[in-house]
Amino acid sequence: MKSKHLVLTAFVFCFSLGYSIQNQQGLPDDIKQQTQERIDKGLHLSTVIGIVDKNGTRYYSFGQKSLTDNSAPDENSLYEIASVTKPFTSTLLADLELNGKIKLNTPVKNYLPAFDKVKVKNNRLITLTDLINHTSGLPRNPSNTTTDDSNRYSDYTPEMLNEFLEGYKIRSKKKYLYSSLAYVALEQAVENKLNDTYENLLENRVLKVLGMNDTYFKVPVDKRNRLVAPYRNGKHETEIDMGQFPAGGGLISTAKDMLRFLEANLGIYSSKLDNALKYTHKQHLSYDEDTLGLAWSIMKREESGKTLYFHKGGSNGFVSFAGFNPEDQIGVVVLVNGSRWFSDLGLKILDPTYPLAQPDY
Repeated sequence: MKSKHLVLTAFVFCFSLGYSIQNQQGLPDDIKQQTQERIDKGLHLSTVIGIVDKNGTRYYSFGQKSLTDNSAPDENSLYEIASVTKPFTSTLLADLELNGKIKLNTPVKNYLPAFDKVKVKNNRLITLTDLINHTSGLPRNPSNTTTDDSNRYSDYTPEMLNEFLEGYKIRSKKKYLYSSLAYVALEQAVENKLNDTYENLLENRVLKVLGMNDTYFKVPVDKRNRLVAPYRNGKHETEIDMGQFPAGGGLISTAKDMLRFLEANLGIYSSKLDNALKYTHKQHLSYDEDTLGLAWSIMKREESGKTLYFHKGGSNGFVSFAGFNPEDQIGVVVLVNGSRWFSDLGLKILDPTYPLAQPDY
């Protein structure tokens, strides 16, 4: 059914409620220092930080868009958000659940027949919720892709998925084991059930509802001038291509649109997705140090007593963070073209007691 298609000088510029703020006013000094240092040392090429709280929204930018374009990014610059796509997918699934379209606790095999041939220890039934929260026992990635990089799914097909699943043995008991493959299976299962593409479902049931008009699976030609270049280890990388299976990491968005998503999660504005968003915040898993809502990681900080909800992502040239603190009514997005050392910036803004990392440059 599928048919889808070196040291840098920082330029500082940010917006709050539509007005320019100079000198990164309001951003803590340690955040500014670490963000700029990671650019100066070549880990990152640029960073955009967006914050929403009781004072409104504001944006802070560092670095430059690409090695050949030294202009600064802003809240409208487009970044790959990689696995931060997953909370969007879980919001869609929660909405489908609450509207009686699917049942998250239904065994996967009911929607994806090939899963019936997966051999599971003790005949444990694996549900859609297990796929969302990485408790299915499936490996991080399948062994039958043609490449082994961020674009391993660019030419992956439903037939290849079925081939891998048939006869695969899950030997572990139910526990957290991060799996991108689980989202491939999840996407195929939902499409089978609803006879529609994941992309159409997400666009119509989530992105349009939240007014996220600048978030894409494929950036339109007339918007590509705002696309920041993927960057790693001093050079440009290839753009993400997840082929027919973008549910686990295929979205491209802006800091402005991402704050729109976090505002909805914080209840700053109301939409018909309110109940679905709240459903994703409920604790669905607690295992050792891992506590999860529906795709959201939940961190309960002993030092401050704050509860933080967040997700982070990384592709071959981008890293991203989105998180929020419902009690303090603050949300943060950090978008970076670069590698490593980024999520601590977002967590530190959400909770000042969270320690910043000291990268080993």
